[in-house]
Amino acid sequence: MRRIKPIMFSSMAMATALLVSACNTTGQSTMTADWSSVVGKEWQLTILTDGNKTLTPTAPIKASANFTEDGKVNGISGCNNYFGTYSQDAGKLTFSPLGATRKMCFGDAMDIENTFNSATTLVTAWQLDGGNLVLNDASGKPVMTFTSPAP
Repeated sequence: MRRIKPIMFSSMAMATALLVSACNTTGQSTMTADWSSVVGKEWQLTILTDGNKTLTPTAPIKASANFTEDGKVNGISGCNNYFGTYSQDAGKLTFSPLGATRKMCFGDAMDIENTFNSATTLVTAWQLDGGNLVLNDASGKPVMTFTSPAP
């Protein structure tokens, strides 16, 4: 009987380790971090969060982001065109101060524009989630979500 206890203990320890390992992997989401999947596409803004307020741009208001391999970003912030640079490394993302045209915007376009410009200063990380590009703030909260148009 004495020989069985160490074997049972080892078996139980191994089973527990496998169970813990399985729980850790199944709890993870399907998010990826492959920047090459981001560059060279026109990403359309679908959700924009400012504190407790969530905005969803609808036609004719557009907001977009285009990232190039050489660290440049440009697009539409709701009404105006913007341009600048970004820095990306292993899931981290930051924008330089962005330049923009100065067309007059009306109504909802101005709300989207102002919130978009503020949100870019909060972004510290990115992830791909189900085909969406999600930009997060320092606490991990999504501030901008983009979708890539179908080819």
